[in-house]
Amino acid sequence: MQKRQSDFRCSGLISVRKFRRVSIAVVFLFFIFTAGCTSLRIVKESYRNAEEMYKTGVSQYNSLHYEDAEGTFEKLMERYPLSSYALEGEIMLADVLYMDEKYDEARVYYTDFVALHPSHAKASYALFQKGMCYFRNVLSLDRDQTTTRKAIIAFEDLTRQFPFSSYNERAEELIAFLKRRLSERELYVGMFYLKKKNYKGALARFNTILKEYPESEEIDEVLFYIVKSYSKLGEDDRARDVFSTLQADYPSSSYTKAAGKIIGG
Repeated sequence: MQKRQSDFRCSGLISVRKFRRVSIAVVFLFFIFTAGCTSLRIVKESYRNAEEMYKTGVSQYNSLHYEDAEGTFEKLMERYPLSSYALEGEIMLADVLYMDEKYDEARVYYTDFVALHPSHAKASYALFQKGMCYFRNVLSLDRDQTTTRKAIIAFEDLTRQFPFSSYNERAEELIAFLKRRLSERELYVGMFYLKKKNYKGALARFNTILKEYPESEEIDEVLFYIVKSYSKLGEDDRARDVFSTLQADYPSSSYTKAAGKIIGG
């Protein structure tokens, strides 16, 4: 009888332990399930909230409310950095700043976008816009042309890194325009030196045009001023050599006739 009672107590104890283990397991599985559902719900809500915030920013941008749009896209990137909408928001924020004429700030975002997402579908667009930010800050001929050179570099990077981009044709046009501008800048400074009778300084500028911008539309004019500079320095042989080139390449130019008067004069 005592043995049977002892066996009953042991089996009861084992049953209780099994029940506890099963209960703990059930609670654990329930916790995992509910946590998983909660996480999934949070992800879905985050995605929905990011989408709504992105659409709000786009609406503000299209309504020309650039300051509001800037704030919205900044919040989107801060609150939902892992969302695909944050990535789209990054390029939109750059566009907002560009349209608001904050070119330096916009350029930073375009530059970062290309650096961090070089294979993204909008990477070539971002690089083109980086060049446009520099382009918008190009100064007059009597000012420093550093931004002009940086714009050229950005557009050349575009055509090299994305040879099939739809923006390349426009980039090539802008490169040609900006190089003409740099050529005109060298001519402007060269003429300044010529008027100041700094003929060697003038020659340095004119020769830079021949070397770096051989497709310039002012080459006949440049050759004329080189002839004039050499003549003023008493280097008649060099003046005649340059005149021969001018005469051969631009026989009908008014600058050729004017240079002939200096040589014959």
